[in-house]
Amino acid sequence: MSSFKNRQSAEILKSVYKNADMAYDASGDILKRCRNTQLHREIAAQRERYKNIAAEARGELTRRGVTPKQTPPHIKAMAKMGIAMKTMTGQSSARLAKIMIRGTTMGIIDMQHAVNRSHGAEERIKDDAQNLLKREQEYCDNLKNFL
Repeated sequence: MSSFKNRQSAEILKSVYKNADMAYDASGDILKRCRNTQLHREIAAQRERYKNIAAEARGELTRRGVTPKQTPPHIKAMAKMGIAMKTMTGQSSARLAKIMIRGTTMGIIDMQHAVNRSHGAEERIKDDAQNLLKREQEYCDNLKNFL
């Protein structure tokens, strides 16, 4: 049995975990193709943040009695194939930044949707999700310098 105030709190935290986990994997695939030192540093720093965010969310879910669901392997494989296809014809900094911006934007949309559906969620969890959304938007803004 979970110790969440309500199901909405758990749903936000699950969304945070899912998005950070996917972003961590995808950013690793992009880093393998990145030759621009500054862009590489930017993505690597963000990837480390994704790792930490996923670990924190996973830990909080587990602490409260919820087993976080791993992203299905076929979803991760599709993301990996998508990155490979989008970089097949070129791996310029602008192209890699665009891929990261699009992926991050998809994560922002998913997170915002989870937050919007969760009016009754615990305030601390909602605040953490809002802070993550703000950081994700800042990350997109930083990547725009490479377009």
